[in-house]
Amino acid sequence: MFSNKPAILALVLSCASVACLEAQSPILIEPRKPFNFRPGAKPAADDKVWSAVVLGSNVKEGDKATPLPSELAKFAPQLSKCFGYDQYRILGSATKAMDGVVERWLVPTQNFWVSATATREQGGYLVNMEFFHDKRSLVSAKAMLSPGSPIFVRGPVHVRGQIIMVFEVKR
Repeated sequence: MFSNKPAILALVLSCASVACLEAQSPILIEPRKPFNFRPGAKPAADDKVWSAVVLGSNVKEGDKATPLPSELAKFAPQLSKCFGYDQYRILGSATKAMDGVVERWLVPTQNFWVSATATREQGGYLVNMEFFHDKRSLVSAKAMLSPGSPIFVRGPVHVRGQIIMVFEVKR
């Protein structure tokens, strides 16, 4: 006997797909500013951007936590709240003077590195960053950076913990 079950199933699935498309919110094509961006802090001629590749991990049973690097001390509450790790270690860092309209720099580590391009904007810097493991691109992001509003970007999980990228404007 002939059955229409496949045809009925296809019709039901297509109607469900159309209903799901109708229920979804529209796709945003305008970039959004992060919640902690503080517009109004103008870029200064002597601004420097500090960037670092950080490894976040939890202390193993019976071990002591490694002391927090001084560069990360002021971010300790934010790092713990955002990422939830007990200890943080800097794998590599760089400081770049922002003396032009567009700046490019690298943050090298042994196996990971960050390529960053910053453009002066009215309230800070628009930073395009790309995170690499050896020659393979892992993460790319675009964010606004201004004095008093550091950026933390969660990278890939590593064997020893979570890779985190940190960007901060220093004056």
